[in-house]
Amino acid sequence: MDYQVAVASLDGIRVNQHFGRSERFLIYRIDEAGRTELVEERPIRRACGNGSHEEDALTAAAAALSDCSFALVARIGPSAEKLLAKQGVQTFETADSVAGALGKLAGYIVRSRARANANSGIAEGTTNKE
Repeated sequence: MDYQVAVASLDGIRVNQHFGRSERFLIYRIDEAGRTELVEERPIRRACGNGSHEEDALTAAAAALSDCSFALVARIGPSAEKLLAKQGVQTFETADSVAGALGKLAGYIVRSRARANANSGIAEGTTNKE
């Protein structure tokens, strides 16, 4: 299973953008082996500015990322985090590089899948034959 990850970055190098101030997200794919690939830049309407936010813009931003499993951001407010969670998007705040944050997330995904397989009694690379 592949996962899509929205990354809030001004420069494509660091995760350095607040969710509500983002005008675009870098969308990466992480495959089941943990490999990452940039698949698109997705523009969105900026939801926050001058200490306040537009609820409609936050809702639209969350909907625009609904096909992602995760969002990596420098900061996110509780309202935006809840809206993303309703869309099934898990958020992580980080100040890491994009490559570093994606690597950590890929490791988390691979480990979580291995634990889930071990807990369900399925060994890596086996099939269930009846």
